[in-house]
Amino acid sequence: MAPKPFDSVCSALHLGENFHDLADAPWYGDTVYPHFSEDEYRRRYNALRAAMREKGLDCLIVPGSMNNGSMGYGMVWLSGHLDSRALSQYVVFPLEGEPTLLCSMGGAHIWATRQASAVKDVRAAGGKFGDAIVQRIKELDLGAGRIGLASANSEGRANEYLPANYYVEMKEKLPEARIEFVSEILHPLMNIKSEEERSYVRKAGALCDRAVEAIRDRVAPGVAEHQLAASASFAIQDDGGYVHLNIIGSTPMSAPALPFGNPRPSGRKLRQGDAVLNELAAGYFGYTAQIGAPICLGTPSDAMRRMHEEVAIPVFEAIEATLRPGGTVEEIQEAGQLIVEKGYTSRPTLIHGIDIVTCSPHVSVKDIRAKDGDRTLQPGMVIMSEPNPITPDGRLGSFIGRTYIITETGHERVTKYPLELTVV
Repeated sequence: MAPKPFDSVCSALHLGENFHDLADAPWYGDTVYPHFSEDEYRRRYNALRAAMREKGLDCLIVPGSMNNGSMGYGMVWLSGHLDSRALSQYVVFPLEGEPTLLCSMGGAHIWATRQASAVKDVRAAGGKFGDAIVQRIKELDLGAGRIGLASANSEGRANEYLPANYYVEMKEKLPEARIEFVSEILHPLMNIKSEEERSYVRKAGALCDRAVEAIRDRVAPGVAEHQLAASASFAIQDDGGYVHLNIIGSTPMSAPALPFGNPRPSGRKLRQGDAVLNELAAGYFGYTAQIGAPICLGTPSDAMRRMHEEVAIPVFEAIEATLRPGGTVEEIQEAGQLIVEKGYTSRPTLIHGIDIVTCSPHVSVKDIRAKDGDRTLQPGMVIMSEPNPITPDGRLGSFIGRTYIITETGHERVTKYPLELTVV
């Protein structure tokens, strides 16, 4: 059924078939969204098509989800669209021809999406993404082509693809197509940030700083952990961002039981003498930064102060010195051994990369997991440094986290909150 001209149905929008399928609605024309330049999107599209040619692909189906390992991933990189109202949403990206964004809802929702999206062909698929993908592939005359299915998640970490029912529909309705999973195509393109992308990483870093400041300003006896999370969320969203991680926990420093923040902030209420550990991640238009800054309610215990000043900051600074073009994952790991040398234990992770979400390289005290192209740092890579020493009894940690852009001459710290222990 063809979309209906707005003027012909505007008085009967209460009928679902009119509201959900309009050709020319005048809605949301004065909305304001951040946008990358046409040159930036041209750069991305050309890079992805070059990678598709190398793999012999005629079309790539690029999903993106709001889950922790995706946050829109390739879909947001190609379109700018990020939405939580479906398990995943998709860009159908042909080797030749215009890409198509398939979003979850029509009506008012799709017209707002069109204002924000870099992809001009935006279609509402509802719960029928399989049908919509098949239809677009047939329109492109690629029913007998080689169709790649990209991962919705950070590649190599937890490859998750479109749901099985959509895959089955594609196989049934495109019997001549060669449909294959493509696990390694997006990360190399997204990992090295252009100058436009770096500006968005800086904005995400500033949002992280605001979130920590909001927690600090609310820390007081009787305040619950989930209320601290609410303050951090507001600080991020109030300035145009979205929450990726909101990990906040508290423990009495006199009898601690918290090596790392709580991934599910609870109703525990703060008391004098508590330590508040956190890891926060803020996103801005598809670009993420992370931060962690311990906060003490009242005078820090001797154990907390010693661990932070004699272990956490020195190892953090040792790792920071390796963050430069040409720095290697082996150097980073060697710098992190200072935690164990000082007689402490640790949460394993020392650093990880950020393309849009956590990605290669992953360097821990004992292990290194890195793609070949990520073992040596390059300008444009984004690195989260997060050493987390823990007292030898395993009961109290001090998580420091800051986000860096590797530059042509060294590094730029985009989360600028002070390293010193915060005391409220």
